[in-house]
Amino acid sequence: QRLPRGVARPKEQPVMPDRRLLVIANPISGRGHAKRLLPHFAELASAADVEIEIKLTEHAGHGREIAANAAASGFDAVIAVGGDGTLNEVINGLGPHGLPMMVIPQGTGNVLAKEIRASRKVMDYIDAVKHWRVAKRDLGRLQDGRLFSCFVGAGFDGQCTRALAERDGAIHIAQYVPIMWKAIKHSDFRTLKVDAEDQQLDSVNYTLVSITPEYGGPMWLTGKAKPDDGRFDVLTVHERVTPLSLVKLVSFAMMRRMGHVNSTRFFRTKKVRVTADEEVPIQVDGDFAGFLPIEAEVLPNALSYFKR
Repeated sequence: QRLPRGVARPKEQPVMPDRRLLVIANPISGRGHAKRLLPHFAELASAADVEIEIKLTEHAGHGREIAANAAASGFDAVIAVGGDGTLNEVINGLGPHGLPMMVIPQGTGNVLAKEIRASRKVMDYIDAVKHWRVAKRDLGRLQDGRLFSCFVGAGFDGQCTRALAERDGAIHIAQYVPIMWKAIKHSDFRTLKVDAEDQQLDSVNYTLVSITPEYGGPMWLTGKAKPDDGRFDVLTVHERVTPLSLVKLVSFAMMRRMGHVNSTRFFRTKKVRVTADEEVPIQVDGDFAGFLPIEAEVLPNALSYFKR
């Protein structure tokens, strides 16, 4: 349509994306592969009609710092690119019932990513972002406020993660085996005490407080756990961890038959306390996290994530 003489046609205003997403990426995860994924986010932004900003972590705890400011900075969701440690930092930065997050796994274990069937391919999330397809699952919270999305272990695996934390650089999965066997010599813990709503157990050698059925790789330690039922599944082991007993436990875990091991017990609870008379290391979502005691409570449906 022609305009009258002397009347300028108004300039078209650019259409701004409805959503803003923040990418928090650990550049050394996946031996640097995480950083090589970053150009694909421009494709996702164009295809899903969203605005995306990328920030790289520079030191331990940086992911938590960045995520903590995401909502105040006007972002609608966060994309975490890295391993279990990076994801745990982001979750703790977002807090319970915080912004929804997308997981692009680039670590060694990737326990949470496997649980929610996350993809390593950025472009697999176009439809999820377009339709804002978000699901919820439980989180756990320790007495110091730290959140976890999968599990807390006290005893043998805490000793393993402690040894791994003392190493420099990226850890390849093949390095876990010799470290694990060495840790057996230093993980003869017999004084764990587990107290819950209706359970009081003494003389425990190992315990796992879990939200997920999967433990890592092909192993299922708490195979009946449901990540959205508002309860922890707790496993206790009442025998000394030796090379022979470890082979047995791993074998049954891989067959998803931990309940058939006589020295194990299982129960469900909303809160649990684990103590010891000696220094017992713990792991949180696969990372060394100090020593007992711990008190954990479940936070129902506190984590929102994009579902493919």
